[in-house]
This record gives sequence, C-alpha cells and structure tokens, in this order.
Amino acid sequence: MMNQNSTRFLEAFVVIEAYVASLSSAAKGVPFVAQVDNLRQTDQTVQAYAEDLKAFARLRNVIVHERGGGHVLAEPNDWAVERICHVRDMLVQPPTVAIFAINNVMTIRSDDHLGAASRMMYEQHYSQLPVYGDAGYAGLLTIRNITYWLGAQNTTMLDLTQVRVAAVLAHTEPADTALFVAPDASLVVALHVFTTHSRRGNPVDAILISADGTAASTLLGIIALADLPAIAERLRLSQEN
Repeated sequence: MMNQNSTRFLEAFVVIEAYVASLSSAAKGVPFVAQVDNLRQTDQTVQAYAEDLKAFARLRNVIVHERGGGHVLAEPNDWAVERICHVRDMLVQPPTVAIFAINNVMTIRSDDHLGAASRMMYEQHYSQLPVYGDAGYAGLLTIRNITYWLGAQNTTMLDLTQVRVAAVLAHTEPADTALFVAPDASLVVALHVFTTHSRRGNPVDAILISADGTAASTLLGIIALADLPAIAERLRLSQEN
C-alpha cells in the first residue's frame, strides 16, 4: 500500500512527465531522463531543475517497481513531496516578471540635468534610472556610469545642473546595459539573463519590462541586481533551500 506521500509524489510526477513529453521532440519510448538531458540544452526552466527532475525519476522507479510483501520499499519524506510539487508548479505555471510590473516606473529624460537625476536616485535609493528622449528609450543611467563620467572630467568644480544626462550616456561604454522583456517572461529567464551575461563579461544592470518586450512599448517595470536574491528565493533553484 502507498501512503499519502507516495500518492502525492506520483501524482506530481505524472504532471511533470506529461509536461516534459509535451516539450520534447523525442520519439515515443525515450526515457524521461534522456528527454530531460535533451531539453535542458534549449529550455532554461528545465535546465534550472534538471537535477531535481532526474532525482525524482529515480525515486519514482523505486516507489513503482520495488516492493516488498506488497509494500513500497521507500516512501518519499515530506521534503521530497514538497520539493516535487514546487518544481511541478515552476514548470507548469512558472512565475513571471509581471510581479515587477508596477505601471509607474520612475524614469528621467535625456535632456534633464545630471543634478536632478542624481538627486532622484539618492532620494529613492535607486542604482539606475531608465532614460527616455524624444526618440524613445535612450539608455540606462547607473551609479557606475555616473562615477566613470565624473572620473573622466578634468576639473574639480562641476555644476551638475549644467550637465545633461545624455552627456553621461554618450560617455559610457557600453552605453546600454539593460535588456527588455515582456511581462509573460518567466523569472527563470530573467535570472538566466543576469547570470549568463555576467559570465560572458558583459553584465546587465537591469531588465526592463515593457508591454511587448521591446524598447518601443510602454515601460511597466524594472528588475535590478538587488532583486536577484528575492527571485532566487521564489524559484528555490537549489535542492538545499
């Protein structure tokens, strides 16, 4: 007989197995673990939970196939059941960046002066501000590129009210350190953007959420580096969490 934990575990695994099969182009009969290893090359969410998925498959086999006297030889503990249910939800109904869409993102214009931008960042405790001009999105003003610009000036006396934000953006290399996504992009994808760009040596300072995922549409929200711990906690990618 199976207890409630075994039943819940197997029910969750059935949902996961069907979801993986729906994504996989593998022929019928290809083992679940092989499908996971194939999908993890292209699907970021499967990649994030691949080791969990393979561990679930091993435990499923023990529950279903190995019995002693009509009893399951290994019962999932509460942690394993809670973990597989979490991974199931992350795969089938992944949380999206829409939770960061507040519809009132603070921005600044490229022709505003640097003094106003710096004051705004100080008062709101922001490390970056999206910049817009007559032609639309112009770039991301960050504490880092302000510092670089200041360090390049050959004077000890600066009137920031006489310096336009556009001048700082023009000085920055690269001038743009933000990427746009649509509200339905998953949090796993957002985290992947930050980590992969960082490993490649071209880090992203922020992810900007717009109505259609392009710079031309309405800005709805922003995800900064400071938001990454909260995202990681929500996703609970580590099996130890």
